[in-house]
Amino acid sequence: MIINKILNVDDYYYDVFMAISGTLTGFSANELQSTGLAETYYKHILGQIETATFLEFLNVSKSILENSFSQDQLRNAIQSEIMADPGMQDMSNNIITMWYLGTWEGAYVNELSYKESLVWNVMHAHPPGAKQPGFKSWAVQPVNSNS
Repeated sequence: MIINKILNVDDYYYDVFMAISGTLTGFSANELQSTGLAETYYKHILGQIETATFLEFLNVSKSILENSFSQDQLRNAIQSEIMADPGMQDMSNNIITMWYLGTWEGAYVNELSYKESLVWNVMHAHPPGAKQPGFKSWAVQPVNSNS
């Protein structure tokens, strides 16, 4: 079983949301929690789409997570049960986009979602105009610099 209990939200489906978000993004639940946006994103989705649609996605995700005992099984199940279904695929794409870019259907979720988007971690960068890189950061060579 791949679902881990997260203690700050009482809703059981929140744990499933965090587990499937981690699987879809490649970040751990702790890394996602550290953005400070996990509960916000969960509640935002609940406010944007029909609850039954989101719960269907989470139930399928729960089944996949509970029945996968290896990363290969997990990847295959996501491919066959989520990515093969157009509605489920749209939901997963929206969740991935929300975590990486801070947007849901093209609009920022809130003012923090831009600053804490996962894309900045992946790029080893900072969000321009929102978080400064730090004093004398210009003197440090970029990550993976060949010069």
